[in-house]
Amino acid sequence: MKCPFDRGPRLGLHVERMQQAFPDCEAVREVEPDRWQRVRIEFEYASRNFQEHRHHPEGCDVIVCWTHNWDECPKELEVIELKRIVRGL
Repeated sequence: MKCPFDRGPRLGLHVERMQQAFPDCEAVREVEPDRWQRVRIEFEYASRNFQEHRHHPEGCDVIVCWTHNWDECPKELEVIELKRIVRGL
């Protein structure tokens, strides 16, 4: 399985595991020098697909998507919208 973080802008994530089951990815990110935070990531084309696929927010920390179109997204879920990042390059 190809990792979407292999190329392109750096998102500050180090992928440790990719899988087909929910969540799609387990990664860590450096939140301070030498302090790492584990994050569970789900990849979706559109953020609203997270809800349509009936994923549970408690099992995920971050949604990485092309477009963020889920206005009712729970506040505890971080959303990384790739379209916005690419547009800023």
